[in-house]
Amino acid sequence: MLIVAGKGYVDPQHREALLAGLEASLRQARAEPGCLDYVVAADPVEPGRVNVYERWESKEHLAAHLAAMARPAQPTPAVLSMEITQYEIAASLPFQI
Repeated sequence: MLIVAGKGYVDPQHREALLAGLEASLRQARAEPGCLDYVVAADPVEPGRVNVYERWESKEHLAAHLAAMARPAQPTPAVLSMEITQYEIAASLPFQI
C-alpha cells in the first residue's frame, strides 16, 4: 500500500477556486482501480494551504494514475509551493480511540 501526503500553498483568495477546479479530477481518481482514498482539502488553520492525501493499493496503481492523470477542465490558480511525500506501507492496523 502507498500513501501520498503533503501540503501546498496558493494565494488565500484563490484557494476555493483551486479546490473547485480539482473536483472533477478528484472524482475521476477515486473511481480508478487501486485508489482507496484521494482528497485535496482546505486546511482549517492556514488560509492559503491545501492538504493532499492519497491512498493506493500498489505502486502500479499509482503509476497508472499518474500516467493518465486528468487535467482540470478549467484553469486553476497557480500553486505557490508544494511539499508531497510518498510512503510505502508494509502493514497497517485499525486505530481505536
